[in-house]
Amino acid sequence: MKKMLSAVLSASLLCAASLPAQSETKILFNSFIPSGHLWNQSVLHPWLDEITEATDGRVTFDVPPTSLAPPQAQYDSVVKGIFDAAYVANVFVENRIKLPSIGLLPFTQVSVEANSQALWNTYDKYFAQADEFKDVHLLGFFVGMGGEILSAGDPILSSADLEGTKAYSLPGVTAKMLEDAGATVVSAPAVRSYELISSGTVDVFASLNAFDFEMFKAAQYAKHVTKIPGGTQAPVFSIFINKRVWNKISPEDQEIITKLAREPLAKLMGAYDVGMRESRVRLAAEGVEFHDAPEALVEDLKRSAQPTIDAWLATAAELGVDGQAALDYYVAEAQRIDAEIQKRDQ
Repeated sequence: MKKMLSAVLSASLLCAASLPAQSETKILFNSFIPSGHLWNQSVLHPWLDEITEATDGRVTFDVPPTSLAPPQAQYDSVVKGIFDAAYVANVFVENRIKLPSIGLLPFTQVSVEANSQALWNTYDKYFAQADEFKDVHLLGFFVGMGGEILSAGDPILSSADLEGTKAYSLPGVTAKMLEDAGATVVSAPAVRSYELISSGTVDVFASLNAFDFEMFKAAQYAKHVTKIPGGTQAPVFSIFINKRVWNKISPEDQEIITKLAREPLAKLMGAYDVGMRESRVRLAAEGVEFHDAPEALVEDLKRSAQPTIDAWLATAAELGVDGQAALDYYVAEAQRIDAEIQKRDQ
């Protein structure tokens, strides 16, 4: 009997030893935004830690201290396997990924948390069928703060105030608005904004929020901030992972990551909304004056932006998407979610 039990035990141990152990996947996640930035400290690292905890350590991450590629090369670097996962500002991939640029359209920003969640909901409802992210596995989106117009000199309260100025802007619709008003525009990634502003190369800086410029150490050069309802644009970022790496992750852990890339990620992005409110108090105490954009200026900006909106609608139609329905849904969804956030945070 003892021999039989010993044989059964030995067989059981042998079978257990032969079972494949649950493998750990370590993901090299590149972040081109400086490591001390709010995005890394309050959003990215906490989110990656949530994934590691939720998967019981089966999925871990290595984030290099400095970027392994320039901002505009993030997508191709992941496709080629230079690193496993990353995010990209959609302005740099608009030639191939067009529909998420709905979040870049002016006057659509409600709050960072609400718009980030609304963009995914819009993608899921309207854009997924177009399969624009076929080269990677899309994890999620985040939408930044609405762009404002900052000035190192006099306040910008009319289109005439922009004529003859030298202005910094991200590429895209804000740059076009400024050019239409007669400004000479220098377009560059946000990580170069400090260099251009601190050197005096530009005296107007726009397309980002004052809080964004503060985090990039550039708001100290502003005397005035003109607030634009809904923003001149809001930066949109896509988060993605190399397909081969994604397929190595178990279906159960893929599901966990997918869930954490929706509302939980958007909720972490709410740190920007809190930070923006605190930044305005801080900058005002330092002598920066905030102005609501006069209606005439807003109307001029809207006229200038309309061709960009029309072009996006036309592109959506070419991809088989009802762009106006998607745009209406995106804005309404952001407003609905923001109302829920306000109730939650009371």
